[in-house]
Amino acid sequence: MAIATVSILGLQPAHPVAIRPLAGVRVASVASLHSGVSELRQRAVPTASPTLAPVAAAPAAPVAARPAPVQPAPPRPPAPPVSPVGGAAGVQVSLVNQDRTASGVAALAYSASLARVAQYRAQDMLNRNYFSHYDPSTGQLAFVQLLHLWGIPYSSAGENIAWSTNPSMADINTMFMNSPDHRANILKGAFHRIGVGVASNGAKTMVVEVFSN
Repeated sequence: MAIATVSILGLQPAHPVAIRPLAGVRVASVASLHSGVSELRQRAVPTASPTLAPVAAAPAAPVAARPAPVQPAPPRPPAPPVSPVGGAAGVQVSLVNQDRTASGVAALAYSASLARVAQYRAQDMLNRNYFSHYDPSTGQLAFVQLLHLWGIPYSSAGENIAWSTNPSMADINTMFMNSPDHRANILKGAFHRIGVGVASNGAKTMVVEVFSN
């Protein structure tokens, strides 16, 4: 079982995650970003840190060369349909709001828009067999890319992700709450909305929580 979290302020986070141990569980976290300036902490863990492929610099074009044709933008991923909250996602939303109420924080409103982002993220990680806040094909924060592509406004947003071979929403929520970074996202007073995505292939289940103001 593994979990990871990220919380951002602003529009252009672009730094790799920092790694910290959590009772034998691999946890990735990134500190809040303010106007492109971040404070990241890095600690060694037993498993290898996630890496991003370096960006190759484009060679300078000869003076007489014609400009290269502009490559078309990649197609916008279609937003998955999301029905009214229910099932495992509904259980997770309820557990998050129970934790907020117990801590004296206002409950989060369910957002179908954020749920689409969360569901796409859960299914995409499952389909492409990766586990990261960063899209391996772009090196960018994947959920932020989707917020932009689908025109979902925000000024503060966060994401918790987890996977398990023996999923239980209660166990995953407990694991989140036992991690300071994940707990901070769940209990953050500046967040007012939540969407949850759950995807399974029978062997592994992905759970994604997306928060925003």
